[in-house]
Amino acid sequence: MRKPMMIVLTTLALAGTASGLALAHGKGGDNDERQQRHQEKRLEHMSEKLGLSDEQRAQMKELMAAPADRKADRDEKRDLQRQIRELDTAAADYNQRLDGLIEQAQQQLGEQIRERQAKHQAMQEILTDEQEKKLAEMTNKRMDKMEHHGRHGGGRDKS
Repeated sequence: MRKPMMIVLTTLALAGTASGLALAHGKGGDNDERQQRHQEKRLEHMSEKLGLSDEQRAQMKELMAAPADRKADRDEKRDLQRQIRELDTAAADYNQRLDGLIEQAQQQLGEQIRERQAKHQAMQEILTDEQEKKLAEMTNKRMDKMEHHGRHGGGRDKS
C-alpha cells in the first residue's frame, strides 16, 4: 500500500508542477501571440550566440514553429489529476484503478519526452558540431543558474 501511494504522490507532484508552470506561462488564456514573440526572441538569441547561417535560421524557425499541443497536454494532465483525487480509497478495485491511472501518467510523460527528443535530434541535424557544443554549454549554464535559484529541483544550497 505504501509503494503505490508514493508513486501517486510523485506522479501528482510532477504533474502538478508541470501544470502550474504551464498555467503560469500561459496565464490561463490564449497566448499564441505571446508564444510567437517568445519563439522569435529565442531564435534571435540562438542565431546570435551560435552564428547561424540564413539557411540554418530558417530551418530552426520551422522546427520551433512545429505545433506543440500544450493545451491538450495540460487538459489531459488535469483530467488525470482529477481522476486520481476522486479515487475512492475504500473501493475494492482501488489498486487496479490507481495502477491504470499511474500507467496513463507514465504514457503521457513518455510521449512528452519522445517529442522533446525528436526536436532535439532534428536540431542536431541542423547545427554543426561546433554549434552543438556551444548550445550544450549555453544549456548547461542556464540549468546551473536555474538550480542555483532553486528551480527545477536543484534547490538552494543551505550549507
